[in-house]
Amino acid sequence: MMTTNIMSVDLEDYFCDLPINEWSKYKSRILETTDTLLNLFEETNTKATFFVVGYFAEKFPKLIKKIHDQGHEIGSHTFSHIDLRTVSKNDIEIDLEKSISVLESLVGEKILGFRAPFFSINKNNAWVMDILKKYFIYDSSIFPVRTPLYGLPSALREIYHPSSLDITKNNVDEKFIEIPPMTLRMFNYNLPMAGGFYFRFFPNFLIKKGIQNFNNRKQPAMFFIHPKDLDEKMPKIDGYSWHYYYGKNNIVEKFRHILKNFNFTSSKRFLKL
Repeated sequence: MMTTNIMSVDLEDYFCDLPINEWSKYKSRILETTDTLLNLFEETNTKATFFVVGYFAEKFPKLIKKIHDQGHEIGSHTFSHIDLRTVSKNDIEIDLEKSISVLESLVGEKILGFRAPFFSINKNNAWVMDILKKYFIYDSSIFPVRTPLYGLPSALREIYHPSSLDITKNNVDEKFIEIPPMTLRMFNYNLPMAGGFYFRFFPNFLIKKGIQNFNNRKQPAMFFIHPKDLDEKMPKIDGYSWHYYYGKNNIVEKFRHILKNFNFTSSKRFLKL
């Protein structure tokens, strides 16, 4: 029997790595690019968790309802795509409450999961986890890798219950759940393999090896993707580096191949919440 994995989407637009006060300068492509994803999911009978930036839920409520009506889970990706390493506790709570309010009003049910933009939780701001526990059942923000932008390489690679004393360690007495994005252990290093740029950069045989590595241990791989990752016509933005645009040729076919070769469901369904 094939192991079921977890599919997730960070629902944001291509300009969201810029400050929110600059977003209005750019024409949104989120409706078109999300439709591409939804069609692929329907074609392959895939269910996913959509971690939604609340700004777009407020702007495109019909899109969020459509995603939910098709059987996908809605989670939070903050309201304004904030970097949790750069804002205060109070600002985080205000943003989260705004995000949750918008999403729950649209889908009519409790929002259970969260993912931080930029995977912006580390040991320096581990206190964020205490805030998340007030609002959510699970998180998927701790990426057990070392990159110039983010990462917590000492964290566990599989689903665990983060300890209040050390968020990289498991504590079975804790209820809160962490679902780390997929990595592949190679050469004594956790290779980021889950999605986004990594999916566009690495060949499919390596992506498949990463998923199979989890499945061989009867564990789910947590995959993630952004709508912009499948956008071969993504507009150029001054200040964006090469990696935003790399690997877009035949990217839809590449993703379809992964979806057809592995089973994926949402976090909510996998965790039976």
